[in-house]
Amino acid sequence: MTRREILIGSAYAALLNTALADAQPSAVRFGVRTPLPPHTGLRERAKLVRSLGYDGIELGPEWLNEPIADLQETLDGSGVVVSAIVGSLGLLDSDAAKRTQAVELDRKRLEMARALGAGFVIEVPVFGPNRFEQLGVPNARQFEEKLLVAGLRQLSSAVRRTGVTLLLEPCNHKETHFMTKQSQAAATIKAVGAPGFKILSDFYHMQIEEINIAETLSRYGRDTGYVHLADGAARNEPGSLPFDYRPGFHALKKAGFHGWLTVESKASDTPERSLARALKYVKQQWADA
Repeated sequence: MTRREILIGSAYAALLNTALADAQPSAVRFGVRTPLPPHTGLRERAKLVRSLGYDGIELGPEWLNEPIADLQETLDGSGVVVSAIVGSLGLLDSDAAKRTQAVELDRKRLEMARALGAGFVIEVPVFGPNRFEQLGVPNARQFEEKLLVAGLRQLSSAVRRTGVTLLLEPCNHKETHFMTKQSQAAATIKAVGAPGFKILSDFYHMQIEEINIAETLSRYGRDTGYVHLADGAARNEPGSLPFDYRPGFHALKKAGFHGWLTVESKASDTPERSLARALKYVKQQWADA
């Protein structure tokens, strides 16, 4: 080969390597919803999260009535990003007027998420028992399913416009009668038939509801957009029990997951020490999966 051919070949290889790198999913990021020290402000919490090595913080309803500009100012310079915010949690309210309000609130939350740089809004369709059944509505379960799909379709244009993903979070049967399985969330997303809807796969709830987490995620991991982490029935921080996340993490890796791994737990120690240990444990479990 001539020197010119070698240079051309090297340049081509460099371009190919760059293209391949760009095609690979970005690394996961690590975030915190809880535990965080009580009686502290959002800025202090955000700075703590960053000092421990986390990338982001998830915002619950307790922060979301504040003006967006105030939240931005509070978080500016903290070193962390907002990973996700919580939605209305009212899409299956038994009161039609409140369901309408919930859809409108979710539209606002999608706009808020975009303004804050968060990629996700989290929705639990309903907590507690089937109130439509209590009201004597025939085929109450099917009625709820149709209502939820209709509500999510109403939000599809806002999801598309903002570029923010709306997450459906299955919870365990002690918290909700309605959506407890990953398969149910996946079926709902398929029924909506619009882009921008994903599953929040919560390992705490899956430990209760799924027979085999790894097998479940091998089926529905491609629908997973975000992950919550906690150990066992006590719902303590990852690593507080000898719980092995690696099989589930491996399934997520095979599915191409590259989103947030977010601690949402109680603390077996102080929040600071619990979160520090949790991050080390989760990073090692992900690396080994």
